[in-house]
Amino acid sequence: MPPTTDQLVLVKCNGLEIGMYVAELDRSWLHTPFTSRGFLIATQAQLDDLRRCCDYVYVDPEHSDPAVRDQLLHASPPTDLITGPPRNQDSALHAINDARATLRRASTLVTHTIHDARRHGRIDIDIIYRDLAVFLDNSLHNIDAMQWLIATEPMQGFLSRRSLGTAVLCITFGRHLGLERHELMNLALGGMLLDIGKVAVPITILAKPHRLSKEEKWFTNRHVRESLSLLHFGTDSLDRVFSMIAAHHERLDGSGYPNQIGGTDIPLYARIAGIADTFDALTLNRHYATARSGYAALRFLSALRRTKFDSALVDEFIDGLGAYPTGTRVQLDDGSTGLVCWQNSGRPREPDVLLTNDAGGRPIKTFRVVTAGANSPIIRAFPTPQQVNPSNGDARSRSAEA
Repeated sequence: MPPTTDQLVLVKCNGLEIGMYVAELDRSWLHTPFTSRGFLIATQAQLDDLRRCCDYVYVDPEHSDPAVRDQLLHASPPTDLITGPPRNQDSALHAINDARATLRRASTLVTHTIHDARRHGRIDIDIIYRDLAVFLDNSLHNIDAMQWLIATEPMQGFLSRRSLGTAVLCITFGRHLGLERHELMNLALGGMLLDIGKVAVPITILAKPHRLSKEEKWFTNRHVRESLSLLHFGTDSLDRVFSMIAAHHERLDGSGYPNQIGGTDIPLYARIAGIADTFDALTLNRHYATARSGYAALRFLSALRRTKFDSALVDEFIDGLGAYPTGTRVQLDDGSTGLVCWQNSGRPREPDVLLTNDAGGRPIKTFRVVTAGANSPIIRAFPTPQQVNPSNGDARSRSAEA
């Protein structure tokens, strides 16, 4: 059985020594030179690689050499790293309020962007990019709070909600993959603008509750090219954002659109966006489909790995979000229900759950968080009830997972 995070010791990479057993990294193993998850540091080259790739790692004292085991067991955690969630009501509310203010400002930015697209037929990306810095920093600091609000609170306009939801997911995914800050900025920008071209698609098509005709599907698929025509770059550094938007509906087997490219011909950012965009769409109620739980949406993605989506990236996405993503409504084996409020590193099926109803279905009025696990396993996941307030007609926007 792998060690739990309570048995691991967080060590900054400049404090690592030969003989320590590295059990987990501060980022995905996929984008490091290490070929297996978990290893004993035996050479200076391994130390150099760790210090180059990571800021900190989790060390397992029990699998480390006896010469370093005692110092690990008596080590104090670094004070300049956030190592755990807010465990009380005051700190949780503070994080939620900060995240809510961040989302409110970002929602205003998206609304203005939609208006510019409709009225002027163009978007100045450089202006949006400058305003994204605060959104990115606050998202990284309060990622669980941001996901919680995206999943549980109503927002103005479906297109705005989709823009912010996909942007937060792209940030979460990119951070898990260990991408640098400027790369996360580009992912956030691309996620926010993936579907901006839908402002040119007739509302009657976006709101249609049934299968689209061939002509209607052509109009919907055209939103990718409409998005690209709206974008105006002031710097070549955003070319990857352009290709991310251009190819986020392409699929691994070549069945996507608009150019039917496949495999690694699809840019990395676009493959990331395709997964995040699909997950976000599946967890929302739409005119032609009801919302799925976060757990069910991840199962849907997993079923399409190797055909529609990059298999390794799907695995990393699930690992980064947890089997029950933050905001998912779940039922524990004692019959009580609640909302997932925090992910526990290294334990994707054991998140923290804020209980809302007891086993008899009665509301729980006191703040109580439990950790799902062997003693209180999650037995069921439900779609999280959410409302999207109409705004300027974009509440009827058709989702983009196809």
